[in-house]
Amino acid sequence: MTFLFILLGILIVIAFLKKSTPELKAHWNTLIDEFQFSTKEFYTLLEKELKSHGVEQIDIYEKSISEGNALSTKRLYLRVTWKNYTYDCCCAPFGNGTFISWWMFSERKDIEGLIAKIPFIGGFLVNFFFPTTYYKIDSASMFRTYAQASVLKVIDEITKDKGVRSLSESERKPILQDIFKR
Repeated sequence: MTFLFILLGILIVIAFLKKSTPELKAHWNTLIDEFQFSTKEFYTLLEKELKSHGVEQIDIYEKSISEGNALSTKRLYLRVTWKNYTYDCCCAPFGNGTFISWWMFSERKDIEGLIAKIPFIGGFLVNFFFPTTYYKIDSASMFRTYAQASVLKVIDEITKDKGVRSLSESERKPILQDIFKR
Protein backbone atom coordinates (compact mmCIF):
# COMPACT_ATOMS: atom_id res chain seq x y z
CA MET A 1 0.00 0.00 0.00
CA THR A 2 2.84 2.40 0.83
CA PHE A 3 4.38 1.61 -2.56
CA LEU A 4 1.16 2.72 -4.29
CA PHE A 5 1.14 6.04 -2.43
CA ILE A 6 4.78 6.65 -3.33
CA LEU A 7 4.12 5.76 -6.96
CA LEU A 8 1.05 8.02 -7.04
CA GLY A 9 3.08 10.85 -5.47
CA ILE A 10 5.83 10.44 -8.09
CA LEU A 11 3.27 10.49 -10.91
CA ILE A 12 1.67 13.67 -9.54
CA VAL A 13 5.06 15.40 -9.27
CA ILE A 14 5.94 14.37 -12.84
CA ALA A 15 2.58 15.69 -14.09
CA PHE A 16 3.19 19.07 -12.45
CA LEU A 17 6.77 19.32 -13.73
CA LYS A 18 5.92 18.19 -17.26
CA LYS A 19 5.63 21.00 -19.78
CA SER A 20 2.08 21.47 -21.00
CA THR A 21 1.17 20.55 -24.56
CA PRO A 22 0.67 23.59 -26.81
CA GLU A 23 -2.70 23.82 -28.57
CA LEU A 24 -2.85 24.51 -32.31
CA LYS A 25 -4.91 27.64 -32.98
CA ALA A 26 -4.31 28.31 -36.68
CA HIS A 27 -2.06 27.29 -39.54
CA TRP A 28 -1.39 28.16 -43.15
CA ASN A 29 0.76 26.94 -46.03
CA THR A 30 1.49 27.47 -49.69
CA LEU A 31 3.75 26.02 -52.34
CA ILE A 32 5.26 28.53 -54.73
CA ASP A 33 5.94 26.34 -57.76
CA GLU A 34 8.95 26.90 -60.02
CA PHE A 35 10.50 29.23 -57.45
CA GLN A 36 13.62 28.65 -55.35
CA PHE A 37 14.50 30.81 -52.35
CA SER A 38 16.95 30.51 -49.47
CA THR A 39 15.45 29.49 -46.14
CA LYS A 40 17.90 31.65 -44.17
CA GLU A 41 17.31 34.67 -46.41
CA PHE A 42 13.53 34.28 -46.05
CA TYR A 43 13.88 34.17 -42.25
CA THR A 44 16.13 37.24 -42.26
CA LEU A 45 13.55 39.19 -44.30
CA LEU A 46 10.67 37.94 -42.16
CA GLU A 47 12.42 38.83 -38.90
CA LYS A 48 13.11 42.33 -40.21
CA GLU A 49 9.46 42.71 -41.26
CA LEU A 50 8.16 41.41 -37.92
CA LYS A 51 10.40 43.79 -35.96
CA SER A 52 9.36 46.77 -38.11
CA HIS A 53 5.90 46.81 -36.50
CA GLY A 54 7.17 47.79 -33.04
CA VAL A 55 5.38 45.05 -31.11
CA GLU A 56 6.86 44.94 -27.61
CA GLN A 57 7.93 41.78 -25.78
CA ILE A 58 8.22 39.73 -28.95
CA ASP A 59 10.99 37.15 -29.23
CA ILE A 60 12.21 35.95 -32.64
CA TYR A 61 14.80 33.22 -33.20
CA GLU A 62 15.62 30.24 -35.41
CA LYS A 63 14.78 26.81 -34.02
CA SER A 64 15.60 23.35 -35.34
CA ILE A 65 12.60 21.06 -34.95
CA SER A 66 12.74 17.29 -35.47
CA GLU A 67 10.89 15.96 -38.51
CA GLY A 68 9.89 12.89 -36.49
CA ASN A 69 11.42 11.36 -33.40
CA ALA A 70 14.41 12.70 -31.46
CA LEU A 71 16.86 10.89 -33.77
CA SER A 72 15.35 12.14 -37.05
CA THR A 73 16.72 15.00 -39.11
CA LYS A 74 15.73 18.51 -38.13
CA ARG A 75 14.14 21.30 -40.12
CA LEU A 76 14.89 24.96 -39.45
CA TYR A 77 11.94 27.15 -38.43
CA LEU A 78 11.66 30.78 -37.44
CA ARG A 79 9.98 30.90 -34.02
CA VAL A 80 8.13 34.01 -32.91
CA THR A 81 6.78 34.17 -29.37
CA TRP A 82 4.58 36.77 -27.72
CA LYS A 83 2.79 36.33 -24.39
CA ASN A 84 1.56 32.71 -24.41
CA TYR A 85 1.49 32.43 -28.22
CA THR A 86 4.05 30.71 -30.40
CA TYR A 87 4.25 31.16 -34.16
CA ASP A 88 6.52 28.74 -36.05
CA CYS A 89 7.24 29.59 -39.69
CA CYS A 90 8.84 27.18 -42.17
CA CYS A 91 10.42 27.95 -45.52
CA ALA A 92 11.83 24.90 -47.29
CA PRO A 93 12.60 23.72 -50.82
CA PHE A 94 10.15 21.16 -52.17
CA GLY A 95 10.64 19.77 -55.65
CA ASN A 96 11.00 22.70 -58.04
CA GLY A 97 9.34 25.07 -55.62
CA THR A 98 9.48 26.64 -52.19
CA PHE A 99 7.06 25.57 -49.48
CA ILE A 100 6.12 28.11 -46.81
CA SER A 101 3.97 27.36 -43.77
CA TRP A 102 3.25 28.62 -40.29
CA TRP A 103 1.66 27.19 -37.18
CA MET A 104 0.26 29.22 -34.29
CA PHE A 105 0.00 27.63 -30.86
CA SER A 106 -1.06 28.82 -27.45
CA GLU A 107 0.17 27.43 -24.19
CA ARG A 108 -0.92 27.84 -20.61
CA LYS A 109 1.95 29.28 -18.62
CA ASP A 110 2.83 29.98 -15.01
CA ILE A 111 0.03 29.53 -12.47
CA GLU A 112 -2.59 28.88 -15.16
CA GLY A 113 -0.55 25.95 -16.45
CA LEU A 114 -0.15 24.52 -12.94
CA ILE A 115 -3.84 24.84 -12.13
CA ALA A 116 -4.79 23.16 -15.41
CA LYS A 117 -2.84 20.07 -14.35
CA ILE A 118 -4.93 19.47 -11.22
CA PRO A 119 -6.78 16.21 -11.84
CA PHE A 120 -10.56 16.38 -12.32
CA ILE A 121 -11.07 20.06 -11.35
CA GLY A 122 -8.17 21.80 -13.16
CA GLY A 123 -10.22 22.69 -16.23
CA PHE A 124 -13.02 24.14 -14.10
CA LEU A 125 -10.60 26.19 -12.00
CA VAL A 126 -8.79 27.54 -15.08
CA ASN A 127 -12.11 28.60 -16.62
CA PHE A 128 -13.13 30.22 -13.33
CA PHE A 129 -9.89 32.11 -12.57
CA PHE A 130 -8.74 32.72 -16.18
CA PRO A 131 -11.91 33.17 -18.23
CA THR A 132 -11.83 33.72 -21.96
CA THR A 133 -12.32 37.44 -22.46
CA TYR A 134 -12.66 39.74 -25.43
CA TYR A 135 -9.15 40.94 -24.60
CA LYS A 136 -7.72 37.42 -24.92
CA ILE A 137 -9.56 36.79 -28.17
CA ASP A 138 -8.50 40.16 -29.59
CA SER A 139 -4.87 39.62 -28.52
CA ALA A 140 -4.71 36.23 -30.22
CA SER A 141 -6.32 37.66 -33.36
CA MET A 142 -3.94 40.63 -33.44
CA PHE A 143 -0.88 38.42 -33.10
CA ARG A 144 -2.06 35.98 -35.78
CA THR A 145 -3.00 38.78 -38.17
CA TYR A 146 0.29 40.59 -37.58
CA ALA A 147 2.37 37.48 -38.21
CA GLN A 148 0.33 36.37 -41.26
CA ALA A 149 0.52 39.84 -42.84
CA SER A 150 4.30 39.83 -42.33
CA VAL A 151 4.72 36.43 -44.03
CA LEU A 152 2.54 37.50 -46.96
CA LYS A 153 4.41 40.80 -47.37
CA VAL A 154 7.76 38.98 -47.56
CA ILE A 155 6.34 36.47 -50.07
CA ASP A 156 4.99 39.33 -52.20
CA GLU A 157 8.36 41.12 -52.10
CA ILE A 158 10.48 38.10 -53.06
CA THR A 159 8.20 36.95 -55.87
CA LYS A 160 7.15 40.20 -57.56
CA ASP A 161 10.44 40.77 -59.42
CA LYS A 162 10.78 37.11 -60.42
CA GLY A 163 7.63 36.96 -62.54
CA VAL A 164 5.91 34.55 -60.14
CA ARG A 165 2.14 34.97 -59.91
CA SER A 166 0.77 36.50 -56.75
CA LEU A 167 -1.08 34.32 -54.28
CA SER A 168 -4.84 34.30 -54.79
CA GLU A 169 -7.16 35.58 -52.08
CA SER A 170 -8.05 32.03 -51.01
CA GLU A 171 -4.35 31.07 -50.87
CA ARG A 172 -3.72 33.96 -48.47
CA LYS A 173 -6.28 32.90 -45.83
CA PRO A 174 -5.19 31.01 -42.71
CA ILE A 175 -6.99 27.92 -41.45
CA LEU A 176 -8.42 28.85 -38.04
CA GLN A 177 -9.15 26.61 -35.10
CA ASP A 178 -11.37 27.43 -32.14
CA ILE A 179 -8.93 29.86 -30.53
CA PHE A 180 -10.08 29.32 -26.95
CA LYS A 181 -11.43 25.76 -26.93
CA ARG A 182 -10.66 24.26 -23.51
